[in-house]
Amino acid sequence: MQKLRNMDGTGSVTIPKDNLDRDGLVDDDGELPDNQHVVVDRLDEGCYAVRFVDSGDVPELAECEAIERIAAQRMLQQDALGNVQAD
Repeated sequence: MQKLRNMDGTGSVTIPKDNLDRDGLVDDDGELPDNQHVVVDRLDEGCYAVRFVDSGDVPELAECEAIERIAAQRMLQQDALGNVQAD
């Protein structure tokens, strides 16, 4: 768990370097690129998505496997009218 930090009035958190390395964002010298841009989207109360911009293109949220998985789970929990089914 991390602590939300105040960076000149803006909330900030860090992403563990091991996670960035798994995503191919750490070079052979263990350094992060100076020009890597990110997009942060607020998905819901207390829930945010961070996407790394690749060559100026922002990846679509719908193309993220985790988002697709959550959407599919949500669909399976609903009946034909969109009502959430009880467990």
